[in-house]
Order: sequence, then structure tokens, then C-alpha cells
Amino acid sequence: EDELKGGHKQWYQRRVRGAHGTVTTCHSRTPDLGYHIRQADVVVVAAGKKELVKGDMIKPGAVVIDCGINPEPDATKKSGVKLWGDVEYGAAKEVAGYITPVPGGVGPMTVALLMRNTVTSAKRMNGISTPHKPIRSYSTMTAGVPFSPSARNFSTAASLGLRALRFLKK
Repeated sequence: EDELKGGHKQWYQRRVRGAHGTVTTCHSRTPDLGYHIRQADVVVVAAGKKELVKGDMIKPGAVVIDCGINPEPDATKKSGVKLWGDVEYGAAKEVAGYITPVPGGVGPMTVALLMRNTVTSAKRMNGISTPHKPIRSYSTMTAGVPFSPSARNFSTAASLGLRALRFLKK
């Protein structure tokens, strides 16, 4: 079931339509998921399923933002855990124009923006003006759901991914 309900979905679709874009919302059980992903110029994946999106599902030259973090025990790692994304990185990087890695993709941007918002909040609490408008919220994506219930949170996740892409090269 679509997690962007009622007003949130309409708000986000109106916002994207104003930018001449079409939003397609899918989840892990969408029939023929690959078909929908192959149509996209920008793919934001946050399904909570290891390597759900395969390389052959990606449109050549597409921007792929992988927000998934799927830990798996790995005795060869110092931490004892290996992190996997929701995108099959090895195959997808051969097709995509840009792709965020896991780990090291949107995570550092999330931390940086959370820190910025913490400083902004502290300044506001102490009556100090701030030069920018902070991003209001960001929440963890849940398994099987492409984005969180709030369109604002999805917009934030997409923004984080696009900011991370500034530092990446194919």
C-alpha cells in the first residue's frame, strides 16, 4: 500500500509537477518493479531489502540514490558487520550515471544536516538568528516501504541524496 496518503501525496505531486516531473511510488511488492525503475531518470531506493534493485533494472545514465542500510554478520570485518544497500551496487554502477555507495553515500550527509539543524535549534533557543531555514525532519525508512509516511521526509531523503551526488564521480 502506498505510504504517502491523502494530502501528503497530493502536496508532493503538486510540488514535483511544478518542476515538470512525474513521481512513481513503488514498494518491494510492486508487480514488475523493474519496469517502473527502468523508466526513471532518478531512483531513490529505501526499501530495507538487501540488493532489491538489480543492475538490469536501472535505466542507462540514471541517478541512483541508495538510502538502504542492511547489516549482515561478517566475521572478516573488524565491526563484525558488513553493510549492504538496497541496490546491487556492482552491477548498477556500470549502468547508472551517478550512484551513491553504501556505506558512505547519504549517511554522512544525514549526519551533517542533523548537526546543522542541532546548531540552528540551539541558536534559536538562545535568541540568536540563523541565516538559513533548517530541514525540518528526517526519519529512518522502514522495511518494504520506499519512503516514510511524510512527503516532507521523502523530500529530505531525496535532497540528502542529491547533495551527496555533488561529491561523487562515476
